[in-house]
Amino acid sequence: MCVWSKSMNRAVITHASASPIHVSTSRWPKSCSDLPMSVAELVVRSYLKLQRHRWPLGLACAVLILTCVLGAANIDMEEDIAAMLPDRGSNVTRDFELLQRAPFARRAVINLSSHDDDLQGLISAADRFVAELDPQLFGTVRSGPDQALQTRLLPWISRAMPALLSAAELEAVTTELEQGGVEKRLEENYAKLLAPEGWALKRLIRRDPLGLTTGALEKLRYLNLIPGMRMVNGHFVSTDGRNVLLLAEPTIAITDSAGARRLEEAFAQASRTLPPGIDANLISGHRYTLANAEAIQADLWLILSVSSLGILALFALFLRSIRALFVFLLPICVVCIAALAVAALFPVVSAITIGFGAVLLGITIDFGLHVYFALRHGDSPPQERLRGVVRPVLFGGLTTLAAFAVLLGSDLPGQRQLAVFSIVGIAVALLLALWVLPHLVPSGGAPELASRAAEWRRPRHRKLLLGLWLGVLLVCVFQAGGLKINGDLRSMSLVPEELAQAEQQLRDTWGDFRGMAMLWSEGADAQESLALNYRLFELLREQYPEQTPVSLAPLLPPRQVQEANIANWQNFWQGSRGEAILARLRARSQELGFNERAFAPFFTSLQETVEVETLDGLAQAGLAEVSRSLADNGNALLTLMPDHHGLTKQVAQHFPAGVVVVSPSGFRAELSDAIGHDFKRFILSAMVAVGLLLTILFRNLRTILLAAVPVLSGLVVMFGVMASVGMSFNLFNVIATILVIGLGIDYGIFMVCRLRDGLDRATDRAVLVSGLTTLAGFVALALARHPALHSIGVTVLLGIGAALPTALLVIPALFREESA
Repeated sequence: MCVWSKSMNRAVITHASASPIHVSTSRWPKSCSDLPMSVAELVVRSYLKLQRHRWPLGLACAVLILTCVLGAANIDMEEDIAAMLPDRGSNVTRDFELLQRAPFARRAVINLSSHDDDLQGLISAADRFVAELDPQLFGTVRSGPDQALQTRLLPWISRAMPALLSAAELEAVTTELEQGGVEKRLEENYAKLLAPEGWALKRLIRRDPLGLTTGALEKLRYLNLIPGMRMVNGHFVSTDGRNVLLLAEPTIAITDSAGARRLEEAFAQASRTLPPGIDANLISGHRYTLANAEAIQADLWLILSVSSLGILALFALFLRSIRALFVFLLPICVVCIAALAVAALFPVVSAITIGFGAVLLGITIDFGLHVYFALRHGDSPPQERLRGVVRPVLFGGLTTLAAFAVLLGSDLPGQRQLAVFSIVGIAVALLLALWVLPHLVPSGGAPELASRAAEWRRPRHRKLLLGLWLGVLLVCVFQAGGLKINGDLRSMSLVPEELAQAEQQLRDTWGDFRGMAMLWSEGADAQESLALNYRLFELLREQYPEQTPVSLAPLLPPRQVQEANIANWQNFWQGSRGEAILARLRARSQELGFNERAFAPFFTSLQETVEVETLDGLAQAGLAEVSRSLADNGNALLTLMPDHHGLTKQVAQHFPAGVVVVSPSGFRAELSDAIGHDFKRFILSAMVAVGLLLTILFRNLRTILLAAVPVLSGLVVMFGVMASVGMSFNLFNVIATILVIGLGIDYGIFMVCRLRDGLDRATDRAVLVSGLTTLAGFVALALARHPALHSIGVTVLLGIGAALPTALLVIPALFREESA
């Protein structure tokens, strides 16, 4: 046993069968229980001074716990996955924000499906269903295009046609007219005017007897946001005639879980009014928000309840003292203080951070357990036993704190929040464990336990154990090479089976209009954006001729293109070819018996000044909804394309700047790269920080490596098992890796320190119980429904499940007396 002698300023090492040996302290102490007076003596002196005030101290702790619990209970939490996306040093956040500006990202899509072929009955039911939806929740609900489209679009197309038809398109129309097209069109118009619907077409035919608007009308197909849609009686109808689509603009923010619940309840109430044989499905971000919010809230109660019950069961099994409850209660106070610190430093508290409280509970309780077992067992004065445990507890806490500190440099606000939560919790736990807890737990009274670690240093046991350990590590190292990184945000959020089926039905019926790639064109001003958008459209038509991009470019070219089209139009009709066509028009119209002024509006339009078209013109033509979907409030213009492999690279080659491609697959790849980069950076930083602390503590390479055995084993097993069972590495597994590093190093420090100083059974018991309490927290997380919490729980359960037996069994087997 090592005892500090203040009067002689030296360490006195006593053995049961030997006289005291006085050792000079001029060199750094090799015993883990030695610590400069600035910390160790401060802890011991405060312990001696506060011994007379235990009851007031206990009462103050009770008040502190109650206050912190009440304060933490009033913290508002948010379940926004954006907190786990980079907000600096990466394009991921920018791309995520752009994805949120997709035409259907913030809209609610309602699909009404019929079991039979009664289309008219389905349309009537859709109209009644729209009337049942609460406008205060669903806002404007559209079952078809703007009513103005039917009366304003054709006149606008006719007026804007000179600005829209390119030289190549005008040449194609001219060639057709020159090859008998003039006569053919006039004869068709004559027949239409004699038909019952002729009165409705009269005005259009008078203004466009040659059908020139047909080419301009073809451009409308590039505005079709929903590929599997056709128009029937002003309604969005699927090609099979069994589905009607409704588009709503809810007034509730997507992140408002309480509002999402009201929205879903109102939808369910309206659905009950539908006639038999017609089903309604709602697809919107609100449903995902509600599902994740309810899952996290339920998981929080489950996690905290299961982990608390597990820890209480361990206490009843191993501690068997009513006063040992203080070891359990102080970490609860720690979690609440950490939550309050996060609430004070961050405008929004992530529910995932609070869910991490069960893990922090298991981590911080370790410090109290080591103090408890040190004070509880042995016959030396309690202050000396406390002195002996200060250094390993302090350095164990510092290594865990250093591992979490690297997350402060994360690009992810959620990880920085977790870092603050953990650092504050660990710091407070260290203070309470060393300065407060010794006065609240019993001292002495339990016999000193014999160590069994020496059994694993016997040759037969040692070889068997080390052989098994090395075999497991080799298998896991081989498997770990197949571990894949997953950047799919959907895998990190809860997607209920019902909602997944509704999404699949929507894709099968209407096409994957919610999963298309987005190409944003943005210049210094509106005209530059239009020019970029037009060039991009031409590139896409050239590179992907089989696809139909969704773009404003065909109906809204840049000013210089429109002016060139107008000039080409006017020059054509003033030229010989144009005059020849007009002459044939006059001649054939007289032969058919048309009045000589029948087509006066057409001839007059050829003399009119043509204006350059703008977004306002599109809106007046009844295309306001489409133009609002494809034009941002600023200068940005949106083009939609199927998510082709290599699309981003193709566009980047032609547009070094000004065009941003955001696609679901590209976003997943980008997020995966960011996760991989952060993972490597954090692992390296955490290992360097932990290595420095181990060097300060042990100053011996062999001992440092021995203390690192649990963490290395835990990481290898964690990665190997994840790869072998097909689990992928995601954002939350980065946090899990940091946890394994911090906790694994703690176990190594405690075991190596006690082996160096002469191991007693109390340290074995402390490491075992602390490991089991930590595992209790992660078992609770593994039971969570939410993928984020479940992912952390399962992966750390693997890592700590390997690190704990490595610390208890492998370190004693590897230990050599001469290494001390």
